[in-house]
Amino acid sequence: PDSVNSYETLNSKIHLEEHDSTYGNLNEYNYENNDKILIQLPSQNHIVDSNSVSIPIEPEEISEQQSYPQKILKRFELLNGNLVLDFPVPTKLLNNIPNNNSKEFTHMRYTACTSTPETFKENFTLRQIEYKPSRQTELFIVITVHFDETEIQLSRTLHGIMENIAYLCSLRDSPTWGKDGWKKVVVCIISDGRNNTNEQVLAYLTALGVYQNDIAKAKVDNKVVEAHIYEHTSSISIEYFTDSVQMKADDEIVPTQLLFCLTEKSKKGVYPYQWFFDAFCPILVPKICVLIDAGIKPGYGSLYNLWNTLFVNPQVAGVCGYIDFIKGGSKIKTLNPIASAQNFNYKMSYILDKPFESAFGHITSLSEGFSAYRYLALQNCTEEISTNNIITHILNFDLVTRHNDSWTLYYQKSAQAEMDMPETLPELVHQQNYFFANQSYIPSL
Repeated sequence: PDSVNSYETLNSKIHLEEHDSTYGNLNEYNYENNDKILIQLPSQNHIVDSNSVSIPIEPEEISEQQSYPQKILKRFELLNGNLVLDFPVPTKLLNNIPNNNSKEFTHMRYTACTSTPETFKENFTLRQIEYKPSRQTELFIVITVHFDETEIQLSRTLHGIMENIAYLCSLRDSPTWGKDGWKKVVVCIISDGRNNTNEQVLAYLTALGVYQNDIAKAKVDNKVVEAHIYEHTSSISIEYFTDSVQMKADDEIVPTQLLFCLTEKSKKGVYPYQWFFDAFCPILVPKICVLIDAGIKPGYGSLYNLWNTLFVNPQVAGVCGYIDFIKGGSKIKTLNPIASAQNFNYKMSYILDKPFESAFGHITSLSEGFSAYRYLALQNCTEEISTNNIITHILNFDLVTRHNDSWTLYYQKSAQAEMDMPETLPELVHQQNYFFANQSYIPSL
């Protein structure tokens, strides 16, 4: 069209001219092939054709003296045939963080993944591998977010994790942790279905700098995008409450490496865990994988207690912590028969069942929402088990009975976490269904 100006890339690099001040310096990408894609910078939020990406220019970011064409097409070369771009985080967000000079903190990376989880490693990578030297991941934490979960639940979990990372960095005498211990922890947040994700959850992730709206692409080079991956290192912790919001960006919070995976379509069930174990773990090769449900807040130092159990006991393949209910209003809640039954069930499980089973090295079922596995032990789980009706009992049994191995399972009471107490029958049914859905994939490893 007459209103469109098309620009070729300059010297095979990403090149932005008058838009550098708005979208940051993106001309550091070097590409070796000749595949190209059109990136559209329109004045309104819409996609013109299937071979372009809509990146909106916010009205407040353009001064009245500037006049741009209605549509400007910029031609970008693909990175090995893939769309991988860095976008600067909002200026207002940068003003609130202490580390605003490094690109790791000032930019968010977006990857339009056209591969399945099983073939992700063949075509894509993650930022931790590209750093020089590359970073070794000691703890790889996954939080699964479902469509009906709120920003309050996610922020409670993520804030607790950030406090635990700060605790790891305070262990100055530890040979593993210390001041730069945060570089050994990656937090992965997985949401199943781009159209099913709670908008308030996306707004919360935007405030952390790990998500930006209107840059996701459904197709790249006529290939369907399976997942949208956002990477950013955040120095801000935001915790939502029922009637208030608390933000921290001081010495109490250290940088946190965030990886947000937003799948294009919702396939429910075990699909989010396939991205974690089959796509991301083979690239980062973490030593410990930690599974936490959204809404469960790990206590201060609890992640260290889980990690330390596996560190000092090389024969332990998996460990679980103690989950209690949030104490607020507990006397009133215990008068509710549903809440009382749940409280009794959890107390009996953690007072009698798990300590007794742990003494023999085998726990029938680790805590579904707060547990950790040694990745090396999971890698050796080669038995194919159906994911339709099997839960973690079979995985635990397979770990402790595997030929030529001597893995055990352990219950660590000092690793404590808390969660909301279900007070109605629908809440209870939803919680139990959610636990079963989360634990059904792990046996297939």
